[in-house]
Amino acid sequence: MRARADGCPRLICFDLDGTLYQDNSIYPRIIRHFFQDTPYRDWIPEVQARMERVLRGKEPFRCGQFAPKQAAEAPRSVDDLFAVPTVTALLEPDPTPYFDRSRYTYISDGWTLAMYLARRIGWAGDAFWNRFRRAREDLVSEQYGPKPEAGLISALEALRQKGIRLVLCSNAAAEGGWALLRHLRLDGSFDEILFDAEKPRSFPERVRNWGYPAEQILFIGDQGYYDLYAGKRLGAATVLISPYHVEDACLWDRRITTLRELVSCLRALSGGQEAGEKGPPQTETGA
Repeated sequence: MRARADGCPRLICFDLDGTLYQDNSIYPRIIRHFFQDTPYRDWIPEVQARMERVLRGKEPFRCGQFAPKQAAEAPRSVDDLFAVPTVTALLEPDPTPYFDRSRYTYISDGWTLAMYLARRIGWAGDAFWNRFRRAREDLVSEQYGPKPEAGLISALEALRQKGIRLVLCSNAAAEGGWALLRHLRLDGSFDEILFDAEKPRSFPERVRNWGYPAEQILFIGDQGYYDLYAGKRLGAATVLISPYHVEDACLWDRRITTLRELVSCLRALSGGQEAGEKGPPQTETGA
């Protein structure tokens, strides 16, 4: 299959959560959902404050790292919840031992960090997922949920008009994922929508099924390991969108931090950037 003459990708694969919206209110509420009605309820404000330090890169425990998936043994303080050895495994010569999801968790944002801390105080199985659904419900509420972004909707439509195939590929469950897409008014913005996607393990087969050479595909997501790593290994281009300090940010072809930058990047790909607006941001190695 021939490459586009204009150098644009033929297919763009987007993540959903943390990529097509940005959240600064729900991930602290995840802590409230899990810590209330437990012996650790009085820790909620301190845990939330500590999370903010992690996201800003002010703690040894940081985004872009893998942490052991294990409950804390009789934690006596908030310090005990964070007292785990973390590794920026994607920068290691052989990161594959850390890809065992029964043993390790990749921390990429406030959501994954909050879910990890919930498991540290003992939540597991159906009880864990029942509480987590409360956070998904917050996402589509008027009080806490993100607002639809008209600029993003129009930028996606311009890409489709240019003939670029748009795929949404999310590990979210279908019911909650569709509800969020409708809330964001993005349910009609993609050529293909995949939930329960089992990323990143499913990516090699999906790329083959899409029928495009990897070098004609662009992956956009907020989680390096889950959204971008497999695509990069296959030879695709990658864009990380994250407002947080991310230890493995240097791995990805481009780094942007806000939804506004994402819209600008997409407009540039469709040839519709505004006068005076810069093209797609270049790689940043710092966060």
